[in-house]
Amino acid sequence: MYNAHGAAVRVLLVLLLLAAPVHAQEPVVRWADWASWGTAAANPTIAVVRAARSESPKCRLAQLALSEAVGNGATFAVKHLVASPRPCLGCAPDGMPSGHTMNSTIGYTGWRYGMAFSFATGQLRQDAHRHTLPQVLAGLGIGIGAEFAGRLVKCQ
Repeated sequence: MYNAHGAAVRVLLVLLLLAAPVHAQEPVVRWADWASWGTAAANPTIAVVRAARSESPKCRLAQLALSEAVGNGATFAVKHLVASPRPCLGCAPDGMPSGHTMNSTIGYTGWRYGMAFSFATGQLRQDAHRHTLPQVLAGLGIGIGAEFAGRLVKCQ
């Protein structure tokens, strides 16, 4: 005998399982969250100090300002347009892209050390349960693009 009510319940359960987030939400890991703020600030801070000590500090600071404006503008625009849940309990659904990872690439000090701060920031954001890998990679991509946009300003 066919039970329409039971079939409807099974279909509803399947739909709910498919609609559920891929990652289970977990509490924020505080030490990793706090550490990610430090690694995210490392490259921009080093870049500002180097710019201030350079032969053309105004131009170098303008490069950094342009990179920050492009990167943060793109990050906020994507966060506004794309609903992407964060993997942490009670967090806003604005995880795409990772702004910390984006900011950690601005003013990077070279591939060896500079990108190490960016990768560390991305890893810490995942360890803190603030972002998923795709969100971190999107932030990294936007940050690299913003850094190149700032370097379009030619300094002597």
